[in-house]
Amino acid sequence: MSCGSISSLYLGGYHPRIEYGVVSREVYGSRYDQCSYYRSEPIQVKACPGDYYVYKLTRPTLLIPLPVYCAVPFTTPSVDPCYNYTSLDEPWRATDYSNNISYYNIVCDNNVEWNGWYRMFYNGQNAQMPESCVSYGMCGTVYPMSLNGPHPQLEDGVVLRQICTSVWSGCCDLSSHPIRVKACPGNYYVYEFVKPMFCGAYCVGPAVFYPFGSAAGDTINAAVDDGNSSVIQLLSPFLFFGRTYQQIYVNNNGHLTFNQSSSAFVPYSFPARGSQDIIAGLWTNLDNRQRGVVSYQQFTSGNVLTRATRDINTHFPNLTFTASWVFVATWDKVAYFNLNNTETSFQVVLISGGDFSFILMNYGDIAVTGHPVQAGYDTINSTHYFVIPGSINGSFISNLRNSSNVDVPGRWVFRVDGGPGNSILNNNVVGLRVRLSSFLDLTQISTEIVLQQVKQELVKYGLPNNIELKLRKLQKIKP
Repeated sequence: MSCGSISSLYLGGYHPRIEYGVVSREVYGSRYDQCSYYRSEPIQVKACPGDYYVYKLTRPTLLIPLPVYCAVPFTTPSVDPCYNYTSLDEPWRATDYSNNISYYNIVCDNNVEWNGWYRMFYNGQNAQMPESCVSYGMCGTVYPMSLNGPHPQLEDGVVLRQICTSVWSGCCDLSSHPIRVKACPGNYYVYEFVKPMFCGAYCVGPAVFYPFGSAAGDTINAAVDDGNSSVIQLLSPFLFFGRTYQQIYVNNNGHLTFNQSSSAFVPYSFPARGSQDIIAGLWTNLDNRQRGVVSYQQFTSGNVLTRATRDINTHFPNLTFTASWVFVATWDKVAYFNLNNTETSFQVVLISGGDFSFILMNYGDIAVTGHPVQAGYDTINSTHYFVIPGSINGSFISNLRNSSNVDVPGRWVFRVDGGPGNSILNNNVVGLRVRLSSFLDLTQISTEIVLQQVKQELVKYGLPNNIELKLRKLQKIKP
């Protein structure tokens, strides 16, 4: 009953860009509250210089009662959508959020008046649409929607992406209107969302961060430079490479310790061969007095354990694991010392169940810094240690949010109970081939990064975690 008649006709897709020339677009008509009840004859559309469009209209389908083509005011954004977007931070959009298929609490994005470009967040952290199928009934809706294809690169500009919709019978069995996507400087994306053709919702994922913050029930560390929590009595013992701990400290400078707190703001270089076990999410000179929050919480029941169980079984498919205890420590938008305009966010998650223990390190936006930095773990006498590749260089530390050893950007996962892990090597001889672009790749710093990456692959497939690799140059052949 809009546009001066009964059946209002609208374009079933986005308007083209000038370089697309003449394109064909489907036309849909509304009936009462059903936007796509009618489907009319397709029309042709062309974008013209001067920011306007022309349409080759056709006589609508005769079965549509009193149809009329609608018109709306149109203006072209004068600025880059990377800097002119609306923030979308709704936790129920997460790929692990279920609505339990209750029709009383579902959310439908076809009820939203979408306008312009949107950037997605999850609990304040930069996020993006998933690029793979999302289970039916997740993301707070009936039909969750993801991208049917990869995100673009910076050089691609604005691209068109199809939408994949999950239904009870399978993945991508239902199609909706495509959307436009743009990659932006700073490692984020913006999306030009449109009304779906049904009750669905645009998903956010993967959300690597576990629930955190005062709203989630966290205990907050005091805002003290080089401070720490008081001793935290663990609700369940945590096995860390042969040593069982009943307590832990969350230190403001980005690391966990067990026997005593630590105010050290300059990280030890792993392997430090020291006298204390250390788990370093991002050990550096952080300062939560002016900006950011350091918090922690432990769980012995509920959705967090369910999520931890699923995560570990996904990352270690040859194990059968059930989480019985989870400890989550979060550094949320904490500034570096003397750099109050910086924000760095990461998590360290300890998970245990039965005889198994694991560490998850989750990374959000990490600001670059000139302070010494280090991420990984180190044991007493460095019998076991690991340094996340690239984490010792503050100029490249922002890459942590895109790196992973489990193919989930921003997540590193380690089994730390000291067990044999997922061994597929047995007594076989293993060969490795590494491509180096030049001998400059074998400088001291680059060599350490290469060896850490090789070690991580070996450990992941079952070699002892205390394996030590050395690189021996045999011959240099000049071109």
